[in-house]
Amino acid sequence: MDLNEKIFWDAAAHGEVETVESSIRKGVNINIINAEGRSALMRTAKRGHEDVVRLLINEGANVNTHDKNGKTALMGAAKKGELKVCELLVDSGANVNARDNNGRTALLRAAFMGHNKVVTYLLDKGADVNTADSLGRTPLMEAVTTVRTDICDLLIAKGANVNAKDCKGCTALMRAAYAGDPGMVEYLIKHGADKTITDNNGVAAIHYARTECVDALKGWLVY
Repeated sequence: MDLNEKIFWDAAAHGEVETVESSIRKGVNINIINAEGRSALMRTAKRGHEDVVRLLINEGANVNTHDKNGKTALMGAAKKGELKVCELLVDSGANVNARDNNGRTALLRAAFMGHNKVVTYLLDKGADVNTADSLGRTPLMEAVTTVRTDICDLLIAKGANVNAKDCKGCTALMRAAYAGDPGMVEYLIKHGADKTITDNNGVAAIHYARTECVDALKGWLVY
């Protein structure tokens, strides 16, 4: 980057809208990327600077740029729970189902971080509720891992497959059993989780329970 581009880049990252405007008037390339392939829009979106995001979009910033890891501005905003920024990006054509190099989407990130408003928005905008990353992890699995039944409610209401398996054959119920959480195990079974399913090694959810948790879970998981 030259000096003007560096000034523009740093101003966008810090939400300095007047400096960003000045750089644009001087003819800076708003889609300039750094060594990691990240654009100014990606940096400012992740940090929740709505005014800068709006300005860059209005000036023609590419909302679907991928960095070297395949991440987009929407993924960054979703991970941080920046709902308004997500709305600006999607309304301007951001792909809600874009995947990074590990197959992870904006929805997977928002579900894992527990951002229920962002999850609701992305689902309403067509995010695939049963999308899976390269390890086979789904948004529901991520919500179970972080013990967010509110997120689970949103996903299941949109058709999340409670019995989906990851690449090792592990289900959301198996994850809850391993975590030793009776409440989450009960929740999943009441929402259709099948305790008789086995993973790729023939292991059922009850066998995922650690020794100290078996007594608390066996009432739900033994069959």
